Amino acid sequence: MSTASPPAKAPRPPVERALLAWLCCVLASGAGWVWAVTTVPAEVREVTAWGGGGAALALCLSCALTVYFAARGRWDATRFAHVGTELNGVETELYRIGEESLPILVRRAREGAPLEVMLGEIRRPANVTLQRLLHTVAAELHAAEQRTAAAAAATTRHELEAARLTDVLLPEMVRLARDERASRETVLAALERPADAELDRLLEEIAEAVTSGERRGGAAMAACANAAARVQAQTTSLLAELREMEHRYGDDKVFADLLEIDHRVSQLGRLADSIALLSGGRTGRRWTKPIVMESVLRGAMGRIDAYRRVRLHNTSKAAVVGYAAEGVMHALAELMDNATTFSAHGSEVHVYLEEEDAGVIITIEDSGLGMRKRERQRAESLVAGPFDLRTMPGTRLGLAVVGRLNSKYGLKVNFRPSSRGGTGVVMMIPRQLVTQQRPDSPPAALTGRPTVTVPAPAAEDLQEAAATSSGGDWSDLPKRPRGAALAAAGHLDLPAEPAPPADIREAGARFAAFRQAGKDASQTQDER
Repeated sequence: MSTASPPAKAPRPPVERALLAWLCCVLASGAGWVWAVTTVPAEVREVTAWGGGGAALALCLSCALTVYFAARGRWDATRFAHVGTELNGVETELYRIGEESLPILVRRAREGAPLEVMLGEIRRPANVTLQRLLHTVAAELHAAEQRTAAAAAATTRHELEAARLTDVLLPEMVRLARDERASRETVLAALERPADAELDRLLEEIAEAVTSGERRGGAAMAACANAAARVQAQTTSLLAELREMEHRYGDDKVFADLLEIDHRVSQLGRLADSIALLSGGRTGRRWTKPIVMESVLRGAMGRIDAYRRVRLHNTSKAAVVGYAAEGVMHALAELMDNATTFSAHGSEVHVYLEEEDAGVIITIEDSGLGMRKRERQRAESLVAGPFDLRTMPGTRLGLAVVGRLNSKYGLKVNFRPSSRGGTGVVMMIPRQLVTQQRPDSPPAALTGRPTVTVPAPAAEDLQEAAATSSGGDWSDLPKRPRGAALAAAGHLDLPAEPAPPADIREAGARFAAFRQAGKDASQTQDER
């Protein structure tokens, strides 16, 4: 810091100089006036005294004025020079403050330095006013930086609390309310509430909305599950009565109509099962024994409307364990239904099955318009998550049901472009769900073991099936040549046996046995 040099001795003021000059002049002229008065003759002494005195006084006054104005001029010149010097110094100090001191103050203030340290690192100006100004600026900068730091810290705390609210507290709140059915008070007690009062109040309001919404949603889900269970029970009872009527009545037309009604009721049962699954319930059928893949595939076909367009390509002898058979069958039915719905009515849907080390791979291919990238991503997201009626992103149930079954049984479903120009769906049944059919077990279609639901044949098809009894090979399942459900769904390549049915009633009974899953076994099954 620079130190101010001691000020020079100030000159005498002009008035003082003028008075001093007037006094000296008075003394000098007074002495001359006295000498003149005493030396002149007596007759002119009075005139000389008055005249000489007046002249002496005028001379003294003019001398004093001359000295005053001369001193005043020098005084003003000195003052002007001093002011100019001071102005130059102030200008220099201001420049140094702007270029050096203020940047240092700002930098140190942002670094959080104390006020004394800030002032100690700059050069103090010589001008007292500038010193006070610089001190005031430094104090304001320090206070402003402290306020800014406090505001930034508060903002950071709010951001962290808000992030914790959205990333931790809200998901945990939803989990407690949805999975554990916790009340508002229980949810709030289990959470580490934010310190900010506004966020805490927001958390309370959200907790109230979430828990009340979950209560209402749970009640709605329970009502849907209850309604679906009643529909399932009625459907099961109706299917049993239809099967009994199919065996009771021998008229071909009545038998064909009963089979068609049976098929429609099976589709209704699939819809009821879908609603039950999405409502947190279960399907209406459960099996204790493994179900062969042929029966699983045909059971899935029997639950869709356009079953005649489905072609099976299956050589596998694998079976699905009983507790997962109904879920796999239902998921395949939904995927087959999607394939037939979103492809041309006259086109075929091909289903391929192959066994790998990881499990059984089922591929469903159609020749429809295909799926755009966004649609495929949406479909994959649907089959990847366990959605329910409250969390479904749309109004269609099929893929959401598949996603719920995938999560329950560990199935894997992927979508890809089909070689036929449409969409290909690949489902993998994991190895732990796959077994082999026991050699001593009778054919599925002829035992009380649950098989599948296949659509009703027309009366003329039954007549053609009966006409084949005079000769030709017969499999365990009757082959329907023209537009028949089995021919449209793809024939089952089983070894031919020379055991044709005796009449159309036997053929109808065998066909009905193929179509239905036996209710006797389903009543004794464990829950999946």
